[in-house]
Amino acid sequence: MNVDVTKLGSMLFTRFVSGTRVVPRSNSKVNVCHTRFEGGFGGHCASYPCSYMSAAAAIGMTHGEVDTLCAKLSECLSDITSQGI
Repeated sequence: MNVDVTKLGSMLFTRFVSGTRVVPRSNSKVNVCHTRFEGGFGGHCASYPCSYMSAAAAIGMTHGEVDTLCAKLSECLSDITSQGI
């Protein structure tokens, strides 16, 4: 399945979830102002074997906030699965 995983990030954002980041696995290379950006730009390495998502957490975050994040993430993943995105 060829999926635009960044769609997950936008779906979370529209549900008021901040602090998440979706990094797609990509072999594309882009030149911007004479600077070359390799695939996976912004990720921990250019050749990570798969796309991934990270979520920020803060000291003082409550269990309820974690539960809300998990519920909204589950909702987004269900939407993606049902829509065949």
